[in-house]
Amino acid sequence: MADAPVLAGTYASHPLATDFAAVVQRIHYRYALEVVDAFALCPFMNDPASAFGRFCVVLSRELVVESARELVLAAPGVVHLIYPLFEGDSHTMERFGNSLHEAVRRESSSRGEAGAPVHATFHPEMDGDPESPQRRVGFVRRAPDPFVQFVPQGLTKGGTQFMDPASFDLAALLAAPAKPRGRVATLTSAELATLADRTRALRADRDTSYGRFLDAFH
Repeated sequence: MADAPVLAGTYASHPLATDFAAVVQRIHYRYALEVVDAFALCPFMNDPASAFGRFCVVLSRELVVESARELVLAAPGVVHLIYPLFEGDSHTMERFGNSLHEAVRRESSSRGEAGAPVHATFHPEMDGDPESPQRRVGFVRRAPDPFVQFVPQGLTKGGTQFMDPASFDLAALLAAPAKPRGRVATLTSAELATLADRTRALRADRDTSYGRFLDAFH
């Protein structure tokens, strides 16, 4: 499992926040392992634990660009901002992701940094169509919760994979067969059906596991 999540947002100091964030992380680890990694959807991911990077659980019902920008810029590397309390639609989440990316780009430029991270937005009801390769990306980004992912540009070029040199087994890595990555457009009908089943199962786990927490955050 990845490092403990970073807590942020309106309810970050709530007595249940730490326990809730641990549940959120467990659900998203399942998503990373059972969907993203299992179907080789992400070109930069080597394994779910290292790919999580800075995993921030933002306990707010509102989307605030300024505070989110600070979370993205607080440390180098991959950043995930998870919004388990946000109840808005996928279009609102996408607009937020775009605005946040622009804010990060402007701030990075003002600091003299070479290029803003690449971002992607996820939402349980993301627009997408498994039958259309052009619209399939939205379908596979139907994550358990709304979130925005930021990946440094150097990690996305040429399918570069993110690895922590202190934690991976080089011998095992060299011995393992190559696993194609970023293969959203080549998923078969059977794989898409299995992916949809897993997404529904994850959503059911999410709803059941979050149940005892959600009423507390009002």
